[in-house]
Amino acid sequence: MPFMKGDYGEKKSEAGVPANRMVADAYASLEPMLREADFLDNYIVSVGNGGFRVTKTVTVEPKWCLTEWETGAVWRRGTAENVWVREYVKYPVDCEEDLDALELPDPDNPERYEGLEKALRYVREGGFFPKCDINGFFSGVWYFLRGPLHTILKDVYLNRRFFKKLLAKLGEFNLKAEKNLLERGAMMIGWVDDMGYNRGTFMSPKLYEELILPWHKRAIDLAHRHGAFVDMHSHGNINSIVPLLVKAKLDVLNPIGPSDNMDLKTLKEKYGDHLCLQGGLSKHIGFMTLEELKEHVMDRLRVGSVGGGFMLSSEGDLPYEMSSENFVAFIKMSRRWRRNMPSS
Repeated sequence: MPFMKGDYGEKKSEAGVPANRMVADAYASLEPMLREADFLDNYIVSVGNGGFRVTKTVTVEPKWCLTEWETGAVWRRGTAENVWVREYVKYPVDCEEDLDALELPDPDNPERYEGLEKALRYVREGGFFPKCDINGFFSGVWYFLRGPLHTILKDVYLNRRFFKKLLAKLGEFNLKAEKNLLERGAMMIGWVDDMGYNRGTFMSPKLYEELILPWHKRAIDLAHRHGAFVDMHSHGNINSIVPLLVKAKLDVLNPIGPSDNMDLKTLKEKYGDHLCLQGGLSKHIGFMTLEELKEHVMDRLRVGSVGGGFMLSSEGDLPYEMSSENFVAFIKMSRRWRRNMPSS
């Protein structure tokens, strides 16, 4: 289980809090965060965020809150039947005039990265690998600017010039934020861009290559010029665009979800020499018996670990359905077998 997300550089819920105090508070949480990462057998830790931040959070119900972002987007977030969910309540861009008038925060403002070098060094010296995040280029549009998803997919086909302007607005911000993270010592850059669902991609590979891939490639090239790796998260059956990501020299792709019809064995055989695959575990591990869980973990490692270039993790978070017994056993399996691949 390689990934652990921390608070460092994340958006805070209180408006008006000085940036340096927010970072200092987050930096103070690094030690317990690393202890938790060690317990969970995580070795990649997210400690820096160049993305948009929360400006205000208001609790509206015991398990629900309204969250406003720097762009003006508003989300409703909370828990329903033990599942964390979000709903998109408001977007800042309804038309091209709104986009032209929209002022994004300054990604070159040094206060956004204050203390990052120390945090990165602290994580490295603690024996972990630090990762910094930026907004997604496709998902970031419908998270923070205009949406929901079906709205921007209509834009892709009916108003492509406008969609390209949306991408450019967000993309230039992302690249400047990424550059700042890299100049402060980021060793890996990651972003979330869910490009599909379990039957295929949200757009054809040709459209992806025309619209989104150029931004992905610019971000990848920028990281590589600084000696850093790039990790892209995308749910969905994106088999059709994996060759394009390999050609763009992406380093890590996650989560390789079985429920999304992303077959680890096939991807390993086709691209394992060029692309590190992270994931492979079913999101249904919480419903497995201990023996089923053991066999599933061993199978994923047998398939993915050959020749290296594989990081074991789930296509979702650890599920609440998992018993405490299976959870402890799962941690032990990860700690033992990811270092010593099981042979039987």
